[in-house]
Amino acid sequence: PAIKPGAAALTENEARLLDEAGFVEDPVAFAQAAADIVAHTALLINTAYTGPEVAVLLGINESRVRQRRLARTLWAIESDGNWVYPAIQFEINIKTGQPDRQIRGLERVFQALPVGLHPTAVAGLLRTPQIELQVDGRPLSVLDWLRSGGSVEPVLELVEIADWAST
Repeated sequence: PAIKPGAAALTENEARLLDEAGFVEDPVAFAQAAADIVAHTALLINTAYTGPEVAVLLGINESRVRQRRLARTLWAIESDGNWVYPAIQFEINIKTGQPDRQIRGLERVFQALPVGLHPTAVAGLLRTPQIELQVDGRPLSVLDWLRSGGSVEPVLELVEIADWAST
């Protein structure tokens, strides 16, 4: 979904030019994209942690989890009236195989993202290799960049550019 819906709208002339060039609407492609978004969102929700689980894994109380959700330093998705916390934002402890902390720097990234951004857009940003985040000439995803010790500043610049590009 567009961050700024007006940015996605075409004028009548733009639509005509695209139609004339062969870029016509494809209802099947739209249906496939919608199905993909639903599937990706379901995966994020079904693998997420509940508030009480996050409290235990971070060693804080549930009230603090709610405060961090409201401050947008923990990423949460509303599902059936409850808040769940996508697993991809947490670091897995190699010894226990269980998450034990949030990936360093993500709290600042989440605060920089536009409010109401679709969960699949957030996950896409976090998981997609970015040319601006390279180690040994290889682009890394935001998650891999931060896990490898990369500074959060280039990630915040990416978020700023992405928001600017959608205006």
